This record gives sequence, C-alpha cells and structure tokens, in this order.
Amino acid sequence: MEENSWKEKFVPVLEGKPLEEFRGRGGNLVVISPHPDDDVLGAGGVMIAAAEQGKGVFSVTVTDGRGSPRKGPAIPDQEMAALRKQESLAALKIAGVAGGFYLEKRSPELEGEGGKEAAGELKSIFDWLRPGEVFLPAPYERHKTHLRCTRLALEALRACPGLKPRVLGYSLWGNFWGGKRRVIRDITPFIRKKVEAVLAHSSQIAYKNYQQGIVGKNNSEAVFWESHEVQKAGFVEVFVDLSEFLENWDLSLADFIRRDAEEFIRIYL
Repeated sequence: MEENSWKEKFVPVLEGKPLEEFRGRGGNLVVISPHPDDDVLGAGGVMIAAAEQGKGVFSVTVTDGRGSPRKGPAIPDQEMAALRKQESLAALKIAGVAGGFYLEKRSPELEGEGGKEAAGELKSIFDWLRPGEVFLPAPYERHKTHLRCTRLALEALRACPGLKPRVLGYSLWGNFWGGKRRVIRDITPFIRKKVEAVLAHSSQIAYKNYQQGIVGKNNSEAVFWESHEVQKAGFVEVFVDLSEFLENWDLSLADFIRRDAEEFIRIYL
C-alpha cells in the first residue's frame, strides 16, 4: 500500500471541512461498517447525536457490498457496488457526519491479502484521526464478514502507539446476552433522522424492511433492557464495551464470548 493512499478513499460530506481539519482532533468518532449500510443501522443514532454536538464523525466502509441480494431486475456486481456507495453517501449526508472512507474490498478478499491491506488502511485512519470512540460489530454477529472486520479493526487499533479509544460493539445479526458491561445510548431525539438515513439505502430496503426492523429493535431494547426499572427512553442503541481488547492483546473474540457467558452465569444463575 502506497503511503497516504488511504486518503484517496475518503469522501467528504460536510462542505468546507477537509480531512486535514480533523487530524488528531479531540472527540473524533469512527464507525466501522463492514457493508455500506451497517454504520447507520448499528450506530446511526449515536452518529447523528455526535455530529450535532460538532464532533468529527466518520464512517469506514470496508467492503463495496456488491454481493447484496437483489429484488427485481438483475444488477451487475459493479453497478451494485456503485449504487451502494451512492446510497451510503446520501445516508451520511442525512446523518450530518464529516465523511466516509470507502476501502472497497470484496468479502472473500478479507481472509488474505485484502485483509492485510484493509488492516493497514484502518491503522492509518486511526493514527490520523486519533478517535476517542470507535464503534464496530460486536463479537456475537452471525455474519463472518462482520466478524472479520472486527478482527481487522482491533488489529489496527492495537498497532497504533498510545491510542486507547473507547471501543464499543454494536449488534445487528446477533444478540446481547452476556454479563459484561453494556453501554446504553438514548437516541429518542434522533430516531426519525436515523430512519431517514436507513431509507437512503433503497437497494437494501427493496428486499428487506430494515427501517421497520431497526425501529422495532431500538424500541424493544429501550423497553426490555432493564427489568426492574421504569422505562427511561423511547429508543436506545445498545453496545458492548470492547475496550479491554486494547489492554489484553492475547484476548480473542472467542475468549471474550466465553468470559461474557461466565459472567452471565455468575450474575444470574
């Protein structure tokens, strides 16, 4: 990978806000998005809230999404990839974030050289932005590409000297059931804009009602998260704290899940 080639993969969304303006700025937030819509689905409310607070919010989309299911007329892979990038940028504009990096890998590539290249690009992005928070797929995802992206992002973070952001895992194709620390963010004021951002991914909405699913998920988590307390919010996003991966470099995703299950057993059984 050529030095600084990762910068060419950045597309600004905020007018008059070049990437250089955010270099090492306190409060930067990065969301790792395995596919072009995972960012707003998994952490869209947090992204919108942080952007409205004036923070530098960035999405890093790892794959180009060309393998997406299709409903209706067949679309060639290259056209699907271009369409999904266009939809992603529209969603990020709605969310009001600074911009997005598009690494444009293909899912099968992430197990080989493509994964090594992606990890290098992620390291460069983290080094440049020095984010205070990083959001990525939680270890419980029933999706191999999501988990591969989580491993690559953690590998990249571990390779950044002195960088210790808070690392939070979001869940789309899995559930939170363990006993380790969870972080709840009230996104009630931002749910309409989050849904609008999700709807920008029209190629995905065409074959699955993601907009309804995510509203139901965020509402369900607000209702059922605390069993013995009054409901505090209409909609929330729930994350698992993964920051310990930066303290313990020997910790694997499998180890984390085992310990999480053990903590659940200790607390509830």
